[in-house]
Amino acid sequence: MDITTALAILDDAVVRSQTENVYTPEVLAALDFLEAQTDARWPFEQFRKVLAPREGELDLDRVGRSQVLNASLNGIKRAMKREA
Repeated sequence: MDITTALAILDDAVVRSQTENVYTPEVLAALDFLEAQTDARWPFEQFRKVLAPREGELDLDRVGRSQVLNASLNGIKRAMKREA
């Protein structure tokens, strides 16, 4: 896996998070790969924390989860640029 592929997997997960559970081995592997490339921890922790939908979650909560995932992904992208 390379950085571009891992970021694409996370981008796709953010989009799909409003309609499906994106807590998948592929997404977790992308997070693990990227996290190993940097000292930044908070965006990865935050992304993992809100990755999976909660039981009985309302549609509005899904939108909020997607927004937090997007903000976390922006932090991950910034961390990757610092390491490049």
